[in-house]
Amino acid sequence: MNFVEKIKATLLNPKNAMKSIAEHPMIEEAVTILGIYAILGALAAFIRLNKVTIGYEGFENMPSSMEAMTTIISMVGIVFSIVSIFILWVVGTGIIHVISLALGGEGRFSPQMLTIAGYSFIPMIFASIITLALLFMMEPVTITISKTNPAAMDNNPYMLATGIIATLMQVWASVILFFGIQSAHRLTPSRSAIVAGIPLVISVLSMAWSLRISGIL
Repeated sequence: MNFVEKIKATLLNPKNAMKSIAEHPMIEEAVTILGIYAILGALAAFIRLNKVTIGYEGFENMPSSMEAMTTIISMVGIVFSIVSIFILWVVGTGIIHVISLALGGEGRFSPQMLTIAGYSFIPMIFASIITLALLFMMEPVTITISKTNPAAMDNNPYMLATGIIATLMQVWASVILFFGIQSAHRLTPSRSAIVAGIPLVISVLSMAWSLRISGIL
């Protein structure tokens, strides 16, 4: 299968796709997937920077240059978001690989698990595309952060919507990762599910925390 065929197979038949990818891993394909995801994420962050204005209320002692500083930090954050995706990929895969080995797995970290983990990011590309679509449709808004409402960003409906979308896509990503771990490490379905569920649990807990802050939970 070529690269495009592997992507289609990963989405439509992840069990067979992950078996094939585990047998013939190509790390450059994983890098390409991560690169697309990182660029889309950075683009979304840039559009958000231009669509969402952050206001501060009740911070009388805040320097007048704070707004400019916030913008600079946001721009630096956009650049760092690209790098952080690759750091997350390597570190996250390493953690999953070590846990798999502890449970009796026999796979290889590189290029096997790195490639599998890279392919599991494909659903997150869809999450980024949906996020971009929402951003383009969204009217410019001003979010006011105050001492009584320091979590105003988390209360914003757009932020909540993107968080929910990301969590749903993480379910899909975990299914792909499950078959990848099973193929690479040859673990039982239950043990593969435990390892593949780690990113999903983190995503769900993060979403639940956001909903709790917003007052929905």
